Amino acid sequence: MASARKTIEVPSMPAGQAPRSKKRPPPPPYYLPLNITLYVFLISNAIAAFLAPIQDCDEVFNFWEPTHYLDHGYGLQTWEYSPVYSIRSWLYVTIHAIVGKAASLALVTKSSQFYAIRFFLALICAACQTRLYAAICRTLSPKIGLFFLMIIAFSPGMFHASASFLPSSFTMYMSMLGLTAFLDWRRQKIAQGIMWFGLGAIIGWPFAGALIVPLLLTEVLVGFIAGSLGTVVSGIFNGAIRCLAILAAEIAVDYAFLRKFAVVPWNIVAYNIFGGEGKGPDIFGTEPWTFYIRNLLLNFNIWFILAMSAAPLLLLQAIFRPQATKKEVPLRTLAVIAPFYMWFAIFTAQPHKEERFMYPAYPFLALNAAIAIHIILSYVGSKGSKGANGTLLAQAKLTIVTLIVLAAINAGLLRTVGMITAYNAPLKVFEPLERLDIPHTGDSVCFGKEWYRFPSSFFLPDGMRAKFIRSEFRGLLPGEFPDATDYPALFDGTSQIPEGMNDLNQEDAGKYVDISQCSFMVDSYFPSHDATELEPDYIHDESQWEVMSCKHFLDASQTGLIGRLIWVPDLPGLPDQFQRKWGQYCLLRRRHMYYQADYPTNYHYRRQHNMTFTILPSTITQHHLSNVTAICLLATLTTYLLHSLWRKHHISKSPESDLEQKSLSPASKFKQPTRKPGEWIPSDFKRPPAAPYPDWDVHTTEPKPYRPFRYGPKYFITMGLRSMKWDEWIELDNHYPRYHADKARRIKERGAKCSKTAPEAMDAAMELLEELSTYLPERYPTLFRKTPTGITNLLTQETLTTVPPLPEDPMQTCGRLIQDDLALMLERPDGEYYLLAGSILLAGFWRLEDKYGMRLSDIHTSGSVPGYKEKLEKGMMNFFRRLRPEDPVLRNNYFIQVDESLPWSHSIGSEDGETVSWNTAEKNRAIEHHFFRSERQSLRRLPRSGAVVFTIRTYFEPITEVVKEPYVPGRLASAIRSWGEDVARYKGREKYGEVLLEYLDRMHEVQVAQGLEVDKEEEVRSYPF
Repeated sequence: MASARKTIEVPSMPAGQAPRSKKRPPPPPYYLPLNITLYVFLISNAIAAFLAPIQDCDEVFNFWEPTHYLDHGYGLQTWEYSPVYSIRSWLYVTIHAIVGKAASLALVTKSSQFYAIRFFLALICAACQTRLYAAICRTLSPKIGLFFLMIIAFSPGMFHASASFLPSSFTMYMSMLGLTAFLDWRRQKIAQGIMWFGLGAIIGWPFAGALIVPLLLTEVLVGFIAGSLGTVVSGIFNGAIRCLAILAAEIAVDYAFLRKFAVVPWNIVAYNIFGGEGKGPDIFGTEPWTFYIRNLLLNFNIWFILAMSAAPLLLLQAIFRPQATKKEVPLRTLAVIAPFYMWFAIFTAQPHKEERFMYPAYPFLALNAAIAIHIILSYVGSKGSKGANGTLLAQAKLTIVTLIVLAAINAGLLRTVGMITAYNAPLKVFEPLERLDIPHTGDSVCFGKEWYRFPSSFFLPDGMRAKFIRSEFRGLLPGEFPDATDYPALFDGTSQIPEGMNDLNQEDAGKYVDISQCSFMVDSYFPSHDATELEPDYIHDESQWEVMSCKHFLDASQTGLIGRLIWVPDLPGLPDQFQRKWGQYCLLRRRHMYYQADYPTNYHYRRQHNMTFTILPSTITQHHLSNVTAICLLATLTTYLLHSLWRKHHISKSPESDLEQKSLSPASKFKQPTRKPGEWIPSDFKRPPAAPYPDWDVHTTEPKPYRPFRYGPKYFITMGLRSMKWDEWIELDNHYPRYHADKARRIKERGAKCSKTAPEAMDAAMELLEELSTYLPERYPTLFRKTPTGITNLLTQETLTTVPPLPEDPMQTCGRLIQDDLALMLERPDGEYYLLAGSILLAGFWRLEDKYGMRLSDIHTSGSVPGYKEKLEKGMMNFFRRLRPEDPVLRNNYFIQVDESLPWSHSIGSEDGETVSWNTAEKNRAIEHHFFRSERQSLRRLPRSGAVVFTIRTYFEPITEVVKEPYVPGRLASAIRSWGEDVARYKGREKYGEVLLEYLDRMHEVQVAQGLEVDKEEEVRSYPF
């Protein structure tokens, strides 16, 4: 009998015992650990922080200069900071000024403070990118996350946006955090998502609040469908309260600086939308509707095309590959791809266009493109013919896709290097000023036609001021904040109304100084540009100016298309159309200002200046070599990591592996995972297709005779797990019509009391419904047929919808399809598993409403499960934590019931009663009222959501029928007698034991008298039958 008592127990590590192996299980294919991900993002962003040119003069005059004013007491001021208009928030600037002030404690030069602030922005951006990457891997797919990482790390667009001191970049950071919160569907972080988007819209750019609309509408729709709209509304209200607190903080800070009440976000909206004729953004220039198409193609190349293709690809997949659509096109996937389309449409329709307006949508563009390439790969990588030809075809497809991806990465890198080498002269030309050992107080650096390339006062020594001289430009130039030597003076300066400011971009002559006041001059020279009276060639005016520093600057008007788009090495012999043509960007010093010994003039420049600019000297190539090398090293490192991931996935997906043929010990199946509690990284595992049930018929296939009890005298309390074959996940038989009718009646009568899904479990419930709608037509083709939007029951002619939006709770739909009850357990950050979704229609002894929302431990302890704390809890918790999607298991148990009701045992009390127990049952009823209730439970982890799904199939038969089977009466009597007092109390033996045991003993004697050979039982049966 010993062999009959064997059970597969979940392995747990005894306290203090060392693990057998220190080797950790490998992470899912394509998943890059978060520490490496952070390093990749940070390296990419840091290169941008130290090398990227400033693309927009708004960044300098509206943000760097006010920050310089707060840190150093002087700086340039635009009309937007005038208390009359107040359309820029001092809170946003103050945050960065604090970073700069802290950096000044350790750094000597002001330019180093500039780079410190930029690096701080790069770090914040990298942290946001990493959080979003983790959410994408956890919620969507590690493959999508990997492509997202590649796009973000190597796109020129993100290179510029990541470390820019602009509200649109800040809003981009917050949008990434907001999207991260909304992607966490299981934990319902609506309030957190609203807060992050609100933070970006209030402190950064109010128009970016539009990005939340599709996400929020989806939450409302899902909440309405799931019957949890109240929870969604509560989350929205909570998020709104947080946003109001943020707005109050901004108003308070702005009041301190402006000495007036101002709601800056509203002022921005009012100016841009309700400014009136002759005002608003259009006065600063307009662009054709194709502007963003061309710009995004430059900044994202093929990724932009893929991002625009995401929705069409999803539609095509839904039409032509519906079997894949079930996982790839949930309602929430449509929600995450919609913001980019909406943002692109809104700003394409606006006449005034600037590259930075697209920054908040860059993460959404990258996610769309990642989803699109994932769909393409799911088709390209679909299994074809086996054997050598199939392997070669798969390798060819993989090679082609890999080459396309690497080409996109290289194109982005070449574009980035091209921008750095072509346009970063303004960040380098002021370096000699930091090396001068003479006083600069009162000195001025003047800007004429190069006013818009001034990189900020952080590049000028203390006391040296930037001034403007008249040029051909006829718009409004910045003025100056009043000098401040302490903090009270700062607040006085920001609250003063400056003279000569207007919101019409009308020139103010008071912004110019006479050239005689200029100690230094910044000017450019391009051989193709003619000098004018207001913009003379200062560089060649050797009688007045001498060169301190010159850097090469791309002459875009003379450079061919290729040279403008990407980096081209400046090598002799290149065809003219590929050569990059150069001008000079120079810092000049007025002659006779200082003694010659004060600073060594760049005499070599005079000789070089007479050379032709058509071919770059070799010294220029050497000048940019370090920049190119740094970026190429990053590309090489990341390419190596990506190659390793591809190789690892290829090895792990060996075609020889067969899930149904593997024989693994429990210890090898349930290894300790390395993921954080409550965090699930979607697995690429797919259930093998189910073979049709042989000769199955809804009218003739009998239920399987599960008899999961063993002889005494000892009763073993274990989980009793055994491996499950995938074909046998769901068992249906000729009792299906009665079960189906009972469930339909129960759903109609009791509804949400029996079927319910928490908002955070909605994705898991949808995944379960998708799994069932695929499995059932495969396994039972005579009963179910899959349709493009659902599944048809061929017996009842019902067609149930399985794609959003659903007409009912998804768990309710799942319950209608099968004879099993269903429960979903999800892990939260505390490491505990909670019952957050279920369809419990035929449980007999317990109610979903009593257990819903409970921890796994509380479910068992509240039901007084015998031996749970002492013998089951630790092993069960370990099992749940370690269960993998590819390792489903089965278990069985049994009860005795003393009434004939399958859905609910009325003998233990009313289903709507406050409490239920065996105390209410009638004692020693006639044997005709005794029923054998057996349960077959399957447990498996869903690969996408990580939820653990229970299927609980109940078999319900009269005892008088069960005892007709050989050996059953004697074995069942022995099993019931082996129960300890706690088990007997739990199973209600006191109410039926006397009658039942007497009957079983008598029937056993009858079988023995009829010739039953007791000692041969093991030869004719096996557990659990």
